[in-house]
Amino acid sequence: MSGDEPPPRVVVRSTDDPASDPAAATGPGEGAPSGSGAPRGAQASGPDDASEPAAVYARSLARAQLRLALACVVSFLAVVTLLTVTMSAVPTLGDVHVLGVPLPWLLHAYGFYPVIAAFALVFALAAARNERRFRALVEDE
Repeated sequence: MSGDEPPPRVVVRSTDDPASDPAAATGPGEGAPSGSGAPRGAQASGPDDASEPAAVYARSLARAQLRLALACVVSFLAVVTLLTVTMSAVPTLGDVHVLGVPLPWLLHAYGFYPVIAAFALVFALAAARNERRFRALVEDE
C-alpha cells in the first residue's frame, strides 16, 4: 500500500430491522433530524407492550448471570486462598519430594488446574440452567 492510495473502506451493516428505523430506510442525512434526542431505532409512539415483559426478563437474566459470576469468582478465590494457606501452614509438605521437586511447588504449578476446571464446569452448567429458565419464561408469555 503506497502513500497515495486511500485506506480501504469499511462498511458496517446493522442487524436491526430496517423497517423499524425510518432514518435507515431513507438515507444518511434524511429522516430524523440530527438534533433529536432519540436514539436510532427508537419509536416515537412509546414502548411496545409486547416487548416490555421480554425486556424485564432479559434484565432479570442478566442480573442472574451476574450473581452467578460473582458467586463463582468469590468462591474460586476463597478455595485458592484456602489451598495456598494450607500449603504454607503445613511445613511438612516441603519435606515431601516427587521426582526431586518439593510437593508444594508441584501443587502450586499443577494443583490449581483441576480447581479451575471444576469451577468452569459449575459455571457453564449453572449459566445454561439460567438461560433455559429464561427461555421457558419467555415462551410462556
